[in-house]
Amino acid sequence: MNQEELQDLEKSIEQMMEIAQDFGLDFYPMRFEVCPPDIIYTFGAYGMPTRFHHWSFGKTFHRLKLEYDLGLSRIYELVINSNPCYAFLLDGNTLLQNKTVSAHVLAHCDFFKNNAIFAGTSRDMVERMASSGERIREYELEHGRLRVEKLLDAGMALQEHVDASRHGQYGRKVVEQQQSQYRYRKEPKRRRSPGPYDDLWKLGDKPSDKDAADNQPAAKSPLALQKDLMLFLIQNSPILEEWERDILSVLREEMLYFWPQIETKIMNEGWASFTHGVVSDSVDSRVV
Repeated sequence: MNQEELQDLEKSIEQMMEIAQDFGLDFYPMRFEVCPPDIIYTFGAYGMPTRFHHWSFGKTFHRLKLEYDLGLSRIYELVINSNPCYAFLLDGNTLLQNKTVSAHVLAHCDFFKNNAIFAGTSRDMVERMASSGERIREYELEHGRLRVEKLLDAGMALQEHVDASRHGQYGRKVVEQQQSQYRYRKEPKRRRSPGPYDDLWKLGDKPSDKDAADNQPAAKSPLALQKDLMLFLIQNSPILEEWERDILSVLREEMLYFWPQIETKIMNEGWASFTHGVVSDSVDSRVV
């Protein structure tokens, strides 16, 4: 797009936002960027403008970009569920296409803001992903890139096993509360404060049934059987180190952010397609 077309697009976007608000759309402040194909397809492969590095993202980029170069597919726009809402338009689109796409992303942002399934998503995920990516790069320097990559491979193979429902959120809180109370009840009561040499009094004695029971780890609540496999591994794995739990927590948090988009894909696109037609027609009528 040349400079004259960009100025025309900017004026049209201002008109579209007024018309969309007149129709009752309620969206976050919008940030539009016109980007070359390499940038758009990088964002499409990573899912976000900022994220940690992984070989699978490079594979996805190569496939998407090759399909674009061969004329088999095209990403017309990318819109981020955040506040403010970021919309990235393809520089290779015509002026008419980018006008239509701009009206389209206004409806996407309205959907992100007002749909109940998105109510629990983090609106600052762009910044959070940038921070998480930097932290994972520090783990690569500290523990080795190969070790971190193997953990990411395993975590990304399981990352869709999360429970993003409200029932799952309530269930996780109940599990954590009951487990902490259960462990507290299982702690053996002592008449005096323990000393560093108490084990000397038991030398040569056969362990009684009570001692054997006290030495057993506290049994977990049956409610620990949960749909959220990622959370279960993070909380209960006996072999994961703290930095490994942190990486799995990052993967789980990002999947919980993306999950509402997976669940509402058809409805989201349907609302945006309906709205961009109405708004675009209104812009044309005003021009005429």
